[in-house]
Amino acid sequence: MTLTLTYEEALAYLAQFVNYERQRHVPYDPEHFDLTAFAAFLDGLGAPHRAFPSVLIAGSKGKGSTAAMVAAMLSQAGLRTGLFTKPHLVTIRERTQIDRHLISPEDFAALVAELQAALERRGQPPAQRFRTFFELTTALSFLYFARQHVDIAVVEVGLGGRLDATNVLTPQVAVLTPIGLEHTHILGTTLPAIAREKAGIIKHGSRVVSAPQAPEVCQVFAETCRQQAATLQLAGRDFHWQVVEATRQGSRLHFCGRTLQLDDVHVPLLGRHQATNAAVALAVVEELRAQGWTLPEAALRAGLAGVRWEGRLEVLETSPWVVLDAAHTVESAQCLRQALEELFPGAPVHLVLGMAADKNVEGIVAVLAPLAQQVIATRFHSPRACDLQRLAAAVQAQGRPVRLAPDPLSALALARAAAGPGDLVCVTGSLLLIGELKTRLQGLPLEWP
Repeated sequence: MTLTLTYEEALAYLAQFVNYERQRHVPYDPEHFDLTAFAAFLDGLGAPHRAFPSVLIAGSKGKGSTAAMVAAMLSQAGLRTGLFTKPHLVTIRERTQIDRHLISPEDFAALVAELQAALERRGQPPAQRFRTFFELTTALSFLYFARQHVDIAVVEVGLGGRLDATNVLTPQVAVLTPIGLEHTHILGTTLPAIAREKAGIIKHGSRVVSAPQAPEVCQVFAETCRQQAATLQLAGRDFHWQVVEATRQGSRLHFCGRTLQLDDVHVPLLGRHQATNAAVALAVVEELRAQGWTLPEAALRAGLAGVRWEGRLEVLETSPWVVLDAAHTVESAQCLRQALEELFPGAPVHLVLGMAADKNVEGIVAVLAPLAQQVIATRFHSPRACDLQRLAAAVQAQGRPVRLAPDPLSALALARAAAGPGDLVCVTGSLLLIGELKTRLQGLPLEWP
C-alpha cells in the first residue's frame, strides 16, 4: 500500500528529525555529519544527485543572492533550472524551486511520504543521528529535480562545505562567496580554518569561482586548487567589475571577465555588495559558457534585471521607509551599514534587531547601533534566539537607547510609531527574524523546523 501524507503531516514528520539548524552545538565531524551514509541513502533512492549537472555555492555571506542570480540567468537562457537554498523565510517550499516556481504542497508531501517509506524499509528510526532534517530536505530537492528533469540545478551549501549534505554533488562549477568569521564554534576560529571547510566543495578537476577574499583565504583556496588539480577564477584577478550607479532602484555595473564583457548591467537588489555578487554570478556563467552551455548575453542581462531575492535590503514600505535585511555576520552588517548610509543619507534610523545567540552579537551591534536613533531589541520564535538582556546590553555599550519587544510584530509596531514619514525603519539581524516577521504580516502559520 502506498503511503500518503497531507502537507501538514509531511511537515510534522520532518519535524521529528535531528535539526542542526536549531541545534548548533554539535561536534562537526563525520559521525554527526555523515556524508558517506547520506550518499548511500541517496543511492538507495536511485542516485538523484547524479541525475543533473549543478552549480554548488559555499561561503559565509551572499550565497543565496548569488545562487538566485545564477539561476535567474540560466532560466532566462531557456534552461529548466532547479534552485535549492536554505533557510526559508515563509514556507519550506521556498527551498525547492524550478524556474523560481516553488514545489507544490502536493509534490512536497508525496516526496516526504516516499522518504518515510524508504527509511522504514531500511529499519531506521526517525531520530537516528545521521538522518537529519537537512539531509531529508536535501534528498527531497534532489529527487524533485531529477524527476522533473531539470537541465541544471543551482545549490546552496547549508553549513561549511566539506561535510555538508549538498557536497555529494560533483558540480560543473564550485563557487566560493566571501568568507568571514561565522559558526566559529563549529567551523573554526580563524579565517583559514573556516576557508578550509568551505574549500571542501573543491573536487579533483573542479572549475572554481571565488568572490573577493582576505589574503589568507585566497591562499587556502589556491592551495586546495593545486592539490585537486582544479582551476581557480579569482575576483579582482581573473574578472573585474565597476559599479557605475547604486540607488534605491538597484545597481548598475560593468563586468569584464576573460571572455565575457558586459557594460551597464542592471541588478534590482539594493546595495553595492549585490553588484559584487552579480559579478561572481557572471563569472560562474562565463565558466559554464566555456564548458559549452549556450547562454546568450541577452539572457544574462534579462536574468539579472529580473532577479528576486527577499529579505536582503528588501523595501517593505516607503512612508516611513521599512527595509528588511538578514545581516547576521559582522561583514554583512558592514555591507548593510554602507548601503543604508549611501541609499538613505541623513534619514533618522530606527533599528529593529533580533539575532541568534551563536552569532557575533556584540560585533554586529557595534557596527549597526551607531547608525540608529533608537534600537528595539526583539527575539524570534527559535531556541537559537539571543536573550533580550544580552542584546540590550550590547546596544547600551554603544551608547544608544534601547527598548525591548517580545516579538517581531510588536517591535515593528514600536518602530513605526516612533518614525516620521521620511525616517528609516531597518529590521535586521537574522533570516529567522525576517522570516517570522514576513510570515506574521501575512497572517500565516510558522513552518520553521
